[in-house]
Amino acid sequence: MRIRHAFFRTASAVLTAMLTVAVLPGGSAQAASTTTCSGFTACAVKLKSDAGYALVHTRSFWNMRAGHNCTNYVAYRLTTGRTTARPPGTGDAGSWAAAARAHKIPVNAKPVVGAVAWWSKDVVTAGNSGHVAYVEKVHADGSIDISEDNAGGTFRWRKVTKGAGWPTSFIHYPSSDGSPLGTFTSVTADVAGQLDIRGLSGEPDAGLLGPGYLVTLGGPRGAAGVESFAFSTPYFSFQRIKTVKRRGLTTVYLYALNTPLTPGKDVLLGTRNVTIRDVSVTPAPAKLKSSTSARLTPSTIRAATRPKVKITLPAHGPTGRVDVKRGSKVLKTVTFGAGGKHSRIVKLPRQKKGKHSFTVSYRGSSRYLPSTTKVTLRVR
Repeated sequence: MRIRHAFFRTASAVLTAMLTVAVLPGGSAQAASTTTCSGFTACAVKLKSDAGYALVHTRSFWNMRAGHNCTNYVAYRLTTGRTTARPPGTGDAGSWAAAARAHKIPVNAKPVVGAVAWWSKDVVTAGNSGHVAYVEKVHADGSIDISEDNAGGTFRWRKVTKGAGWPTSFIHYPSSDGSPLGTFTSVTADVAGQLDIRGLSGEPDAGLLGPGYLVTLGGPRGAAGVESFAFSTPYFSFQRIKTVKRRGLTTVYLYALNTPLTPGKDVLLGTRNVTIRDVSVTPAPAKLKSSTSARLTPSTIRAATRPKVKITLPAHGPTGRVDVKRGSKVLKTVTFGAGGKHSRIVKLPRQKKGKHSFTVSYRGSSRYLPSTTKVTLRVR
C-alpha cells in the first residue's frame, strides 16, 4: 500500500532536529513538530528505537505494503510485543479511524503511549491518503513523541506539539486474544453447482500463512448432514470459488480458523442464504430492433375508392403479423412469413371524406422487437 506524504519526505531530508513551523488560517504561526532523528541508523545512535523494524521492514504486516510505509510500520508495532487484530475496512491510513469506530474501538483526542496517532486525509502534513504513527511518549506539556515511517521517505522520530500538524485523533486498539477478526461479505451461485464466497479476515498471530477457513452448507459445523470444505489464503481480502454437491436453497456458514498452537479460537464470520441451481441458466439473447415502413398509394383518393397501403419490413428480417389500425380499430392484418416477400400492398375499407390517420404496427416476434409507423390519407 503506497501512502504518500510529501511533507514528510521534505521534512525528513532538510529539517532533521529543526523546528517545523505551520501557518494557520488568519496568519498566526504555531510550532507543529521537531524531527528528533531520521533513518534507522541515526535514530539508533540517539537511542530512539525502531522496535526491530529495520530488520523486517521488507515484510508485510496486516497485509500492508512492505517497506517504508506508515501503515506497515504501525501494523508491525501493533503486532510485535502485543497482539492486535486488524479491523475489516482498515486500508490506507485515511481509513483507519472509521474502521476502528465501526468495530467499537475507541477513537478520541487523548494521546497515550501505545496509541496510534491518526491524521485524516488532506490535513496539514498528512497528504491525500492520511497518516498514522506510533505514540512513544506523552510529555507534561501535552506534546508527544512519535515514531513513524513514510512512503518514499524513511523511519524517524518527531516531537509534535499542539497546533498545526497535531493528529486528528488517537486510536486505542485493544489487545486481542489471538482469534481471527473478519466479515463474511457475500456468497453467490451464478454458475450451477458452484459457490463464489468473498470476505475479509485477519489473524494477529497467524504469521505469514494467514488464517484458514471452513465452510459448511446446510448447518453449523458438527451438525448432521452438512457438506463442508476448507481453504486458506494469506490475504486479508479473499475470494473462494468452489464446486459443491448441494442444490437448492441452503445456508452457508463461514468460519475463520485460529492457527493451531497459537492463542485464540475459531470464529464464525457469518451466515448467508443462497440458492444453488442444478443447471446453468443461459440468458435469452437480446431481441433485435425492427423497422416498419408504410405508404399510401396514392395518399389522396376519392370517397368511392378503397385506399391502398404498401407495408415493408426489412428484407430477410422480421416475420410475423402487421396490423393496420384507425384509432383502436384493426382494419386489416397481414402476415409476413420466413423467406417470403418483405413488402405487401393491403386494401383497406372505403373511408369517408376528410383526413384519416392509420397506424401500421408490427407485433414483434421471439427475435425482433415491435415497431410502428403512421400514414395519413386524404379523401375528397
